[in-house]
Amino acid sequence: MTDTREQEGLTRRRALAGSAAAAGGLVVAAGPLNQAQIARARKRPFAGEGSFDWGVSSGFPAPRGIVLWTRIDGLDRTSRVRYEVATDRQFRRVVKRGFAVCRRRKDFTVHVAVNGLRPASEYFYRFYTRRSNSRVGQFRTSPPPDSMQPIKIGFFSCQNYQAGYYNAHDGLAAEKDLDLVICLGDYIYENRTYPGPRTDNSGNNGDGDCQKLEEYRQKYRLYQSDRSLQDAQAAHPMIAIWDDHEVEDNYAGKRASSAASDGQTNPGEPRRVPIGQRVRNGYHAFFDAMPRKRRRGDPLRTFERARLGRMADLFLLDERQYRDPQPCNDAPFVPCPDANAPRAMLGRPQMGWLKDRLERSPAQWKLLGNQLMLMSFDVALGASVTKDSWDGYGAERSELGNHILDKGIDNVVAMTGDIHTFFAGRMTTTGRIDGTPYGVEFVGGSVTSLGVKETLGNVDGIENIETVLPVADPHIIYADFDRRGYGVLSLNREEARCDFRSPKTVMKKGSQIETIASFRVAAGSTNVEQI
Repeated sequence: MTDTREQEGLTRRRALAGSAAAAGGLVVAAGPLNQAQIARARKRPFAGEGSFDWGVSSGFPAPRGIVLWTRIDGLDRTSRVRYEVATDRQFRRVVKRGFAVCRRRKDFTVHVAVNGLRPASEYFYRFYTRRSNSRVGQFRTSPPPDSMQPIKIGFFSCQNYQAGYYNAHDGLAAEKDLDLVICLGDYIYENRTYPGPRTDNSGNNGDGDCQKLEEYRQKYRLYQSDRSLQDAQAAHPMIAIWDDHEVEDNYAGKRASSAASDGQTNPGEPRRVPIGQRVRNGYHAFFDAMPRKRRRGDPLRTFERARLGRMADLFLLDERQYRDPQPCNDAPFVPCPDANAPRAMLGRPQMGWLKDRLERSPAQWKLLGNQLMLMSFDVALGASVTKDSWDGYGAERSELGNHILDKGIDNVVAMTGDIHTFFAGRMTTTGRIDGTPYGVEFVGGSVTSLGVKETLGNVDGIENIETVLPVADPHIIYADFDRRGYGVLSLNREEARCDFRSPKTVMKKGSQIETIASFRVAAGSTNVEQI
């Protein structure tokens, strides 16, 4: 999996490492050896065989640290592996070298926090056993807290395996100078959901339906076997937040969607595991498969703040774990009198945390890593496409928007997934044109998952949605219902720019990537201008 130069570089180090391994393990870093750590490591065998078929990834970059991840196949017990971090791809200048534990109870995944790095710097990393090594990944640490250097972020969501090829990830892998890539949810799909050019045979029944822990693990292995996804994750650090398909379509808290029938999942497989257990299984597999550490005392928390110097604060939201069920039985395309009734989307603790951090943020730009669309999306005024989005939780949406306005918080930008459509527009306190604008929203389409027209084509008005949209939703200035892809957000002192990029097709592998739309927002403004 590595080129000749990388393999030659490993050969010399492995010879040196062999003697260290015999002494009980390799713990070499900038600083004194941790004897207690060495003693604990001696109890774990150093992995001999094993392959790194699932790639490598890094996540949650900080000014002086990063989390590194990999998974190893072919092991039968918890073991140790080695890692190296260098300033060059050939690993002639190694700055960190150590061991990490590959735990059986975590599906033989590795999560290692590396510290003592330099801010805003490029690094390369890899893992290895006695007789195998991973591919090389790279990352950039985040800027120091007082830095006003420009920031560039890629974002994507909704990568159903069956629906198409991950050509968007080829584009993300080739992007230059990305500080970070954000997955805004639906990294996996718990069932087959969509037809397409590939087949998902995961799950105990081979039908793509995953409800048990081992089935979710099968699903992550299937998705992470894709070379294009591996390339994108190896090329840039990634932060992933979940949406619904990491567990079950439109679930809410520990309950199924309000549209689900008794004894069935949403959208209709026999329920083989109670929904509460299914939630725990999905969460367990998610944390195993992602390059992140879990919080002590709150291990299921995913909402976080990521500082990107003084240029940007990124607020990553969890719009599944703490929410109330959808109103009006989650019925699409119909008016819903309860849509603006008090109902939790973020929940009190998370909402309080978000309001406080937004108010105290010194950053030029305040970014929301947001799963579900904050702008209203109607086929007729007041008849929202979905109640599972913020359109079903109008009271909390108004609370957030009014707080931002009342406290004079400017330069709020939401990056959003879920709806499988490219959108750009203004967020308002009502979600619609009759509200007061408080920020802008960019919705990044989907990697492969089918859009509104394909999945809801039998609903009146959908076939003419492009003509309906300007009338029902004038706060949305741009929409593309046909293309798949991702977004790139670039920030400097004067403006935020967003580019929507898309392959020409996801039905064939290797499609060319092109920019289909670009936008700018001047600092201090809530107007989105298409370039």
